[in-house]
Amino acid sequence: MQRVLEKMARQLNAYDEASLMQLWQQYAMRVNNFEPTRRWEEAAIALCLIQAVHWKNHLFNYHLASTATPDAPEDLSSLEVFFPRKDEAAAEEPGRRPAKATILRFPSREPK
Repeated sequence: MQRVLEKMARQLNAYDEASLMQLWQQYAMRVNNFEPTRRWEEAAIALCLIQAVHWKNHLFNYHLASTATPDAPEDLSSLEVFFPRKDEAAAEEPGRRPAKATILRFPSREPK
């Protein structure tokens, strides 16, 4: 199973993010219009894969920027909200609870 996942990751990573993002709206519309079919399930997975590549590239760029400009934190992208710099994370008060995550809610199943 691990080899299969790594092969899929290699293949997906070979695609250009811009090309994948052109398909985002198409898959988002399919997923938004739920139908209990294999086609809908595959569209949901495809949409997640596109999002995963997009997120991976943001994370990569964040880490690349943080290593290229360690003395200029203002140059880092907005991902710093999600991934604090190591020196800032270490400086947090002991016993302080981390900020709560934002929860995205699915639409209600109840008819309107």
